[in-house]
Amino acid sequence: LTKIKTKQILKRERNMKKIILVLCLLTFILPIKAQQKVGEYTNSYVSKTFSIEAVEKNNKIEKVYIGIPTVLESRTYSRAADIVVKGKDIELFKTALELARDKFSEWKKVAKENNVTEMDKEMGINFPKVTVAWLYGRKWWFSWGNKINLKFLTLKILDNTRCIALWAPTVTSSTNRYIDQEIYFVFGDEEDFNSIINQLDSQRILNELLNTKNNSELFH
Repeated sequence: LTKIKTKQILKRERNMKKIILVLCLLTFILPIKAQQKVGEYTNSYVSKTFSIEAVEKNNKIEKVYIGIPTVLESRTYSRAADIVVKGKDIELFKTALELARDKFSEWKKVAKENNVTEMDKEMGINFPKVTVAWLYGRKWWFSWGNKINLKFLTLKILDNTRCIALWAPTVTSSTNRYIDQEIYFVFGDEEDFNSIINQLDSQRILNELLNTKNNSELFH
C-alpha cells in the first residue's frame, strides 16, 4: 500500500509540474497573440519602418511593443525585436525620449561648431526599465528589467561627421543564459526621436485598443 501511495503522489507531482509548465508557456504566448498594431515609425539611420503594437487589459494599456532592429549574421538590419514598455510607464518613456532628443540636438550643435569628430559619451537620461523581446528561430525570448543607457556618438564617415544616439546592448534571455541577442535602439537625427514620440499618445493608443475590443464584442 505504501508503494502504491508513493507512486500516486509522484504521479500527481508530475502532473502538477506539467500544468505549471503549460501555464508558464501561456504567460508568454498569449500576450504575443493579443498584440494589436497601433502605429509605426521610420528610422533614418537604418532606413526602415517599424511597427508599434500594444496590449489592453481591464480597459487599460498593459504593454506597448516598439519594434527595433537587430543585426543578422550578414550584418543587415531586421525587425525581429521589441522594446516592451509597461502601460503605466508610457508617459515616463515618452518624456525620456523628449529629453534625449533635446540633449542630442544641443550636443550635435556643439560637436559641429567645435569640429568634434570623436565622441562617445553617456547622455544621462533616465528611462523606465523595459523588457526586450526578440525572435530566435521560431520562438520569442525575453530579457526583463533592462535599463536604457543612450550614448551620444560622433562617427567619421569619409569626409563627413555624423552624430547619433545609440543604445546597443547584447541582451540575454531571462530564462536561458545561453540565448542572447544584439539589439539597436538608434537615432540618426531629431526626426527619428519625433517619429516615435508622436506615436506614444497614451489616450490615442487606448482608444484604438478599446475600439477594437468593443467591435469584437459585438459578435458572439
